[in-house]
Amino acid sequence: MKQQKKSVDPLYVIFEQHLYNFQDSDSDRKTFILEVVSDYLNFLRKKNITVPRSLEQQIVEELYTQVNTMLVKKIYGCLTIQDYQTKLPKTSKRRAKSRYSKLNAG
Repeated sequence: MKQQKKSVDPLYVIFEQHLYNFQDSDSDRKTFILEVVSDYLNFLRKKNITVPRSLEQQIVEELYTQVNTMLVKKIYGCLTIQDYQTKLPKTSKRRAKSRYSKLNAG
């Protein structure tokens, strides 16, 4: 039997890249989430996936909710993203960078 390659959701890959490489301590949660959503929408455009203008606001709101949920689950127990980053193993950051590079290359 062949093992199927585990596929990671591009939204999660983009989210991880932003989270692990977060630099702006003045940025708030809303700004962080909107940057992830914007990057994801740009990714979809590069893949020629069209988001109808009439539905764009609803899609952005849904993506915002999903990214916020991922953020809450990922940094649970940490007060800030920087606090989370200090507890992060170096291998996680490298793995996220590798996934993100593959996502943008494909």
